[in-house]
Amino acid sequence: MTFTPIIYFHGGVGAKEHLSFTRLMDASLGINGSRFLASSLITITQVGWYSVNVTLGGEALSQLTGLDRLLMITLFGVAVAAVTYSGFRRLSDFTKVMASLTAVFALWALYAILTQGPTFSAPSLSTERLLHASGLAIGGAMSISTVSPDFVKDTRSRRDLRITTFGVVLPLILFTLISGNLMGAYSLIPNPVFALIAISMPLLANLLLFLGSAAAASSLYPPTLALANIVKIPRNYATIPAALVGLVLAYLGIVEQLTIFLRLIGILLPPFIGINLAEYCLLSKRKMAARDGTNLVGVLSWLVGSAVGYFLEVGIAPLNALFSSMPSYFVLRLLKSKTR
Repeated sequence: MTFTPIIYFHGGVGAKEHLSFTRLMDASLGINGSRFLASSLITITQVGWYSVNVTLGGEALSQLTGLDRLLMITLFGVAVAAVTYSGFRRLSDFTKVMASLTAVFALWALYAILTQGPTFSAPSLSTERLLHASGLAIGGAMSISTVSPDFVKDTRSRRDLRITTFGVVLPLILFTLISGNLMGAYSLIPNPVFALIAISMPLLANLLLFLGSAAAASSLYPPTLALANIVKIPRNYATIPAALVGLVLAYLGIVEQLTIFLRLIGILLPPFIGINLAEYCLLSKRKMAARDGTNLVGVLSWLVGSAVGYFLEVGIAPLNALFSSMPSYFVLRLLKSKTR
């Protein structure tokens, strides 16, 4: 719910200008700043997401087939990378099919859990724990929000963007929140997959996990764009090193460090959104133009946003980072202009 409007406004910049995230950052960070700062962080975080999805999907596939876990993670990762390598159109079609199947199986899972008739029990959460959990969830969502221009840059109209954001993304989020909370509340198990295993439905649980991980195959697409921007190679070729690094992270157990990973995303990525929105909506009069070199105002504003997200203990870290980088960039740009 929190990041749907952010996707709409930030992705809307990419849709209006028909530019990817890294190309948009050329205006606020400068060409070199975008290449070595924004592109590097997007590559690291999105390859991490790919690694998480590959791990979960591979483990589910191992449970379904009885084959070796590492072998299934490797095969699943290679298959996902092959789809990403083939191009955005095929990746988009593949993701739509997998997401639809995931929704069907999620409805089946919800029905299976609720018909077991367990007792409802409201969990007791302190304000601190609730804010921490919210921060992690929003931090993960910020990964999608930050790279949303990559997925909608070819949108033909604002209407298409509204349909994508509020007609597809928002209902999906609401369904996920409501069904996940119902599963957790009725089964007293917060993880829907574990809940299905607990009621003796491991086949459905692993199918749901596998399909959900496959639907997230698009997580490998943004880092290929970012990596191509760093080393100046064709996007499809960038799929190969990105996938290899993701597989290595999967072998090393990135899922076990998921909390740290989500916190990292929630601090480092949101400032980019604030900087871009300030440049586009407040300063450039909706006309993005690339700057040569490195725009130190953008880099400093990113540092301010990241520092506020890390050190400020009040509120939710990703939102603190975003809403501090935006005014920082605006004010520093005005001061720089007056100095000149």
